[in-house]
Amino acid sequence: MKNLLALIILSTVFMSLNNNTFAQYSISLTGGYSMPMPDLKGTYPSDTNSSYLQKSGFNLGADGKWYLGKTRNFGVTFSLGYNMFSSGNINAAGSDTTRFKTKSSKINFFKAAVGVEYAFKPKGKVNPFIGVEFTANFFSGKSKSTKGTVETTGTLKSASRFGLSFGAGVDIMLSKQIGIVIGGKYNMANLIGKKYDTAVAITGEYRLNDGKHTAGAITYASKKLNYLQFY
Repeated sequence: MKNLLALIILSTVFMSLNNNTFAQYSISLTGGYSMPMPDLKGTYPSDTNSSYLQKSGFNLGADGKWYLGKTRNFGVTFSLGYNMFSSGNINAAGSDTTRFKTKSSKINFFKAAVGVEYAFKPKGKVNPFIGVEFTANFFSGKSKSTKGTVETTGTLKSASRFGLSFGAGVDIMLSKQIGIVIGGKYNMANLIGKKYDTAVAITGEYRLNDGKHTAGAITYASKKLNYLQFY
């Protein structure tokens, strides 16, 4: 896994195929590092009830852009992507056999997005750009914990959320048809659709449960699934 992540980080620039030097459209394959933000991150044990305790992640995807007008400053963007976050192994202190000794979890999701982009120098060899996208995010995941000698696994119930992504980057033309894209995005994956499910869960299944809720006498705020994406 470490070697895979290192390869992805070292490969944060990918080829773009354009129809000519001052392309009206472009298609890019992307990959890179994803950094979880609170409440997706958090620290054990203080943030156990308010975050997902994810430490790091990576992303893979494909982007399409269609530039409009004679100047081609404005464009429409489409993208598909895959993100995976992992908590790594969390070790619990103490010898209490009623608590877990180790625990780990992963959150995966596919992202489909449509948006708009502004390019500052669309006819230049180095073209900075900014953009915003509306995103649809489809979550899944797994968890594993050990109590004493008993290992328990769980599966995250599929969930969908909607949000926004703000990005910036630079498109560098190497030839008439090939270029390099380097960029970053700030993603808010669950602006719409936060939910806390009170129904009885199926054995071995758990929920995303990012909505505001009350347990006992304590009210917990909703969780924000925000992250930085470098590609």
